[in-house]
Amino acid sequence: MACNAVHADDITISEESRTDGMALVTQEDGAAPFVIDAADAEVVATAAQAVCGDIETVTGVRPAVLTSVPSAGTAVIAGTIGQSSLIDGMVESGRLDVSGIKGKWEAFGLQMVENPVDGLDKALVVFGSTPRGTAYALFEISRLAGVSPFIWWADVAPQKRQALHVGGDRTLVGEPSVKYRGIFINDEDWGFQPWAAKNMDPDRNNVGPNSYAKVMELLLRLRANTLWPAMHLCSEAFWANKANLPVAKKYDIVLGSSHCEQMLRDNEWEWRRWGDGTGTYENWNYVTNKEKIQQYWEERVIESKGFDAIYTPGMRGVHDWAISGYPTTEDKVRGLTEIIGFQRELLQRHIGDPTTVPQIFIPYKEVLEAYNAGLQVPEDITLTWVDDNHGYIRQMPTKSEQARSGGNGIYYHLSYWGTPQDYLWLCSTSPSLISYELSKGYEYGIRNLWIINVGDIKPAE
Repeated sequence: MACNAVHADDITISEESRTDGMALVTQEDGAAPFVIDAADAEVVATAAQAVCGDIETVTGVRPAVLTSVPSAGTAVIAGTIGQSSLIDGMVESGRLDVSGIKGKWEAFGLQMVENPVDGLDKALVVFGSTPRGTAYALFEISRLAGVSPFIWWADVAPQKRQALHVGGDRTLVGEPSVKYRGIFINDEDWGFQPWAAKNMDPDRNNVGPNSYAKVMELLLRLRANTLWPAMHLCSEAFWANKANLPVAKKYDIVLGSSHCEQMLRDNEWEWRRWGDGTGTYENWNYVTNKEKIQQYWEERVIESKGFDAIYTPGMRGVHDWAISGYPTTEDKVRGLTEIIGFQRELLQRHIGDPTTVPQIFIPYKEVLEAYNAGLQVPEDITLTWVDDNHGYIRQMPTKSEQARSGGNGIYYHLSYWGTPQDYLWLCSTSPSLISYELSKGYEYGIRNLWIINVGDIKPAE
């Protein structure tokens, strides 16, 4: 298509030097440092250190990460608009134009800037509209240097290079087409959990902060942002191990939970251990045990304040069982209406206006029957549709559902344990089917949340 706009050359990284470029690494002169603002979000420093590790893997030379600008030479300057004095200073001085991404969701840019700050000759400036945007911008350097996002998880060794040189003028990457993008670790009993217990978190003999740090780094490298943690009975609940919580902050990952794990609770691990330890499958019943269940949900809502989280209202059985206490579909509609109303009150009481707090409602199995029978889900909650466990999306949103302020999402299986047929280690859903179904879902307005059940991660990578 013809276009009147003049586009600058995209940023590139190669082994060959360019007269108009900048050396990122040479064997003779070492590496240009990465400079960040200490007041910026923690994820910026996290990503910067990871990228410097990638550069060392490629070249054998590791750049330093600094919080003050060198007095001379060149550098990579990374920061978030509105949170980095370095970025904001270049904007105010007219050296950097961020108008194309400012105020947008997770957008980012990379730009070569002459004399970016006093003393520096040139810098590759990477900037984000949000802290995660800045992390994605930093990991774009790794991508351009030939580093796969699966460098660690799939042992993808990058090609070795003697030097890395930056060329081009400017690259801008706009908002992602799906707002929340991530994975669900599930059916982890034979792979992820025993591996993590033995190799990553032996002090807990379970999945723990070291395991989740590697998962969350993978998500950032893939430009994802959301995690539903492992939740089978063998895995210690994410929120039960308080050492996991700083990891979510460090990697700036949004925490959520599945269709049977309401309000960030992990019922399989937590319900039987919570309070007086009398929780069972049988007394997970809102009709007969309402007060205790309400207290159980409220404790987690209070604990989660200050975390980036997506809450799952509603109710199902403890572990993927049908909801108890409501024998007919009409009973389920009435019961879920009451339950969701109470959960929204908890958010109002402890987090803020529930219409501004991310929430998803997942009409899965018998809950889909209740929804189709007339259950009214508040307008701002994201309706999260489900495939048939084998890659075919069961039900697409109607025109009126597409118009909801909360939008639509998808919970999609690449791994499954259950009837009529398991597939846990042989990924039988073809890439062409995945592409077809998810693209179809996108065209039907499923654009607010994509969560992929990847089982143990490794087989479905």
